[in-house]
This record gives sequence, structure tokens and C-alpha cells, in this order.
Amino acid sequence: MKPKGATYKQAADFLRGLACLLGMVLPGVGAHAQTCMAQTANPSSPVRQLYVVAGQSNAVGLASVRDIGIGKKKHAHENTVYPNVSIYGIYGAPPGVAGNDDAVRSRDVNWSDFAGWEMARPGFGYKNLTGSPHFFPFGTKSTDFFGLELHLAQFLNDQPPYDHYIVKLAVSNTSLNYTPSADHWASGGHLYAELLELIANAYNSKRMNVRLRVAGIFFMQGETDALNEAWARSYGSNLENFIKRIRRDVNGMGCSDDLEFPVIIGRIQDNPAWTYRKYVRSAQMDVARSLPQVDIVDTDDFAGHLVAGGVHFNEYGQFHLGARAYQALMGKAAAGNLQSLVRKKAKSQRQNSTPIAEALERAHCCKSGDLTDRQLQKYFPWTYGYGGACQGYACAPAY
Repeated sequence: MKPKGATYKQAADFLRGLACLLGMVLPGVGAHAQTCMAQTANPSSPVRQLYVVAGQSNAVGLASVRDIGIGKKKHAHENTVYPNVSIYGIYGAPPGVAGNDDAVRSRDVNWSDFAGWEMARPGFGYKNLTGSPHFFPFGTKSTDFFGLELHLAQFLNDQPPYDHYIVKLAVSNTSLNYTPSADHWASGGHLYAELLELIANAYNSKRMNVRLRVAGIFFMQGETDALNEAWARSYGSNLENFIKRIRRDVNGMGCSDDLEFPVIIGRIQDNPAWTYRKYVRSAQMDVARSLPQVDIVDTDDFAGHLVAGGVHFNEYGQFHLGARAYQALMGKAAAGNLQSLVRKKAKSQRQNSTPIAEALERAHCCKSGDLTDRQLQKYFPWTYGYGGACQGYACAPAY
């Protein structure tokens, strides 16, 4: 029932909040307000995969092209661009977005109104520098910021069919727990509905040229939940519900052909800043073990690669997070059952290991017909031998 004196939008928001509390979504409200309009698409246009990046601040990305000083290896520059990859999202920090990358302020932002297509490049971090320039190198601009999407694009760029697509929506400080006073990722809420809107808009805006199908989601989130004991203890059920629901909704909107498309989770760091992290980290592992086509990648080895403040990945961290996202998503697409990229620590030192290899808690496992990507071979050398033959560990249960 519509509250007295409320507009339709206010009534819909009220019902969505009620639906979150009841663990459901009411028909006609939110989730299916948008659909991928396949019936009006060009039937002769090629099918292309669409990868979704979502989460909170480490998905937004506070890395910048100016993070690393002279003499250190740089993974991105101001003019970095990957022409074979298009990103649908918010570029820079335009009016209406600037200053609103926060869970409380986000509630009043229709993020989908600001999204558009760009060739993959830095600038999809949409950080507003006002009030915090001391955290970033001199001369940093809003279009310098990026997250894992930039290096996911880097690895996609050189792969057939040389025509790839990413959609991104992330907001800092957002929880997976229903929170009436702030934006959150609980299904049926404002932010969840905005993500579905972006996915549908990405499809519909390109439907005359390509038919985009959601082929996987990378979800980097959980730090906010790790600051609240009740939220942290509920994280497992909330994450499982989120994955099941978004798969069902995206498929129901006609935006994916697969009801169990891959979902890759970025495991939050074992960082003392996240007081109740043990519950969130354990829940992430449990969900990755229990649900089909769900995988997890580690971030603990980024502990020495954080921007000012000590909780956000710098350029080095975002590069390697993007590389791991690519490896996990491609492994899922190729094999359908890639094992976790998180492993227990090796009992002995392995030949030709790297700091990255030693820090990961589980290596990529070999599969029959494994193909080697030269860039991945460079950054994941412990999984490959000479001549491109996979020399990693045999696939085994996660724990």
C-alpha cells in the first residue's frame, strides 16, 4: 500500500526496503524494471560476453596512474587505453557523482543516469579529490583513478574476438547487509537495482551492433561488513543470497543465457583495520566451496601495496587483482570448474617461484587442454613450464 502523500517513486523505495527486510522483491518493483530487449536487437549482430565489476571501494579503485614513483615499474599511464575493450560505467567524477561515492550519499544518486560507454582507460574510479588531495600524489585528477577493470581490460584486449565489454558499478563503504540508513548490496535495494539497470542499459544501447550476454561477475566487497560483528557473522548467508538472486534476476531479465554464470569473489585482506574479518573471510571461502561456478581470489599479498590510509590497493595491487580476475573468469569460461586461486601455503620452496606465487594460498591448477597466455605466464609463472605446458598443481578440493 502506498504511504499517504507519497509519490510513486517514494512508494517504490518504501516497498523495496520492506522487501529487503522480508528477503524478497515485490513483483513490478525494482529488479525487473529493465530488461535486455532481445526482441528488438539486430538478429545478425554477433554475440559478445559482458563482464560485470561490482563492490565497494577496492572495486571503485583508488589506484591512480601517479601512484608509483620514478624508477619503479608502472602498469598504467595517463594515456593508457585498450581499444578492443569497452567499459559501460561512470567516467571521471562528473557533477552529481563527485563527492557521492559513499554509502550514505549514494542513496540519492541514480548512478545509471551517469553511465556511458568509453574505451577501456583510467578514469572509472570516479573519486572526488575535494577535501582529500593530501592522500594522493600532486597533480592527480579524477580521470587518473582506476580499479581492477583497467587490467582486466588489458588482458582481454589481446584475446579473440578483439571486441570485449565490461560494465561497472561500485560504491565505497557499502555493506552486503540491509541497512536502512545507507546504500547496500542486499537484493531489492537501490544499489542492487541500479546495477541491474546498468546491465540492461549496456545491452540495450549496443543491441543494434552486438548482443551482450553476462558471462561473469567480479565482486570485491566485504570490508564494511567486517567492521560490524553482526554483519560479519551474517556475511555467509548474505553473500549466498546475493549470488543466487543476481544470477536469477540477470537471467530473468534476458541478459544472460546461463543461470549459473561465474561469480568471482575478491577475498578481503587479513588487515587489522577490518575488526571482524575472520568471519567475512571464512564466509567467502565457504560460499566459494558450496555454490557452483563461484571462485575466490586472494589479496593478502597486496599488504605492502596500499595507497595512503592503508586499506586501498595501489596501482600494483589493482594490476594483479585485474590479472587474477581475468585468470579466474577465463578459467571458469573454459573449464566450467576452475578450482580456487586461494591455496594453503606450500610446504617447501618451489623452483622458479615468485613473491606473488609464494603469497597466494593456492595455485592455479592444470586442466587437460590448458592454454597458455603469455601475459599470464609472465605474472603466474609457477603454473606453467617451458613450451607453454601447464606445470601447476593437480586440481584438488579447496580445503
